[in-house]
Amino acid sequence: MHPKQADKAGPPPKPGGAKGAAKAGPAKAGSSSNPASPAPKPPMPPAVADTGDLKPVTLGRASDEELMRRTQNGDKQAYALLYERYSASVLSYLYRMLGNVEDVESIGQEVFLRAFRFAPTYRYPQKFSTWLFTITRNLAINQSRRRRRSPVRNVTELNLEGVEMSGDPYQVAARATDNVERQEEIAQVLKALEDLPADQKEVIVLGVFQDLSYAEIEDITGTKAVTLRSRMFHGLKRLARTLGAPAEPPEATT
Repeated sequence: MHPKQADKAGPPPKPGGAKGAAKAGPAKAGSSSNPASPAPKPPMPPAVADTGDLKPVTLGRASDEELMRRTQNGDKQAYALLYERYSASVLSYLYRMLGNVEDVESIGQEVFLRAFRFAPTYRYPQKFSTWLFTITRNLAINQSRRRRRSPVRNVTELNLEGVEMSGDPYQVAARATDNVERQEEIAQVLKALEDLPADQKEVIVLGVFQDLSYAEIEDITGTKAVTLRSRMFHGLKRLARTLGAPAEPPEATT
């Protein structure tokens, strides 16, 4: 070959040279032209994307607060671990507050059901134990109030107006309501009523259960209102003593 022709021809182009790269342009990820390039990462789901600083960790070593954040993102296993960590201490607290095993078990279950239901209200990094025991304390206080509630003070709430009062107390209670707890309250009051003198029982049934005024009761029974008031007072006081509650006779209407 003539020397000038060799100079004209020049050296053969190197693979991946600047001109070739510029001409070819950047290779697209995952394209057939560059099979060795890594595939793109899928986007994180929205629920996890908001808490991107959650790091992979063995659940058993995660803090309570981290487990609660994972619970908020739908991790039921994380919540099960929180239950294991705190169930004994919650039950112990409730027993000290309530002292009744049946109440402790039912309220304990309610604590964790409510904590799971209201998990979105937890705000990281609030201490999880403080948040949980706030729920526990509130439920314990509510239960204590229900137990201390005077059956006499709330006898007007038994809603026995129009209910046939004769017969077994539990049958009367079943006719009055479908609520099991309410049925028990009604049956206890009705059984206690049976121990009252007939005149005291009569005025309580008419004045409290049937919500009649003393004037109406006077018309029905022929007994003076002043006597009816005395019977009401002593009847309710005796009823409270039988039920083991402080006597708080309601103000009767005139």
